[in-house]
Amino acid sequence: MTISIHHRDLIARLAAAEVNYILVGGLAVGAWGHLRATEDFDLVPDPDSENLSRLIGVLEELGGRVKQGEQMLDSGSVRIYIRTGDKAYVVTELGDVDVLQGLPQIPRYAELETAAEEADVEGLNVRVCSLQHLIEMKRAADRPMDRMDLEALKTAHPKAFEEG
Repeated sequence: MTISIHHRDLIARLAAAEVNYILVGGLAVGAWGHLRATEDFDLVPDPDSENLSRLIGVLEELGGRVKQGEQMLDSGSVRIYIRTGDKAYVVTELGDVDVLQGLPQIPRYAELETAAEEADVEGLNVRVCSLQHLIEMKRAADRPMDRMDLEALKTAHPKAFEEG
């Protein structure tokens, strides 16, 4: 899978810091065979306290600040939002990182981790959500881009969409 240099650098930094997470969203769609442009890096982190500290460290090193709507919160917002288990849209020098926690349409890390698969992203190993989890999340979100992703995934993996 080919990705932007910024996303590759972010993956490398997360790996160097030993941050455990599952890749979801547009990059996961790419890992499952439908390459499309995506601006942000969507992940579900392992909620272990030490893991969250490592994730916060990486995001803070990259100048991360939480964005809510059009408002940028102060630099301490990353620690607060990630520690409380809230969704955090973090703007960093390597691009936007959507840290997805506590949302009803996104399975928790423990559930995603049981079915996640390893993907090689330009020589870096990344845990990507299962195709079935990705389909479920795209159906739950039901935005225009999600519907287009589902059609592309259905073309690439028709058996995953067969009724059981």
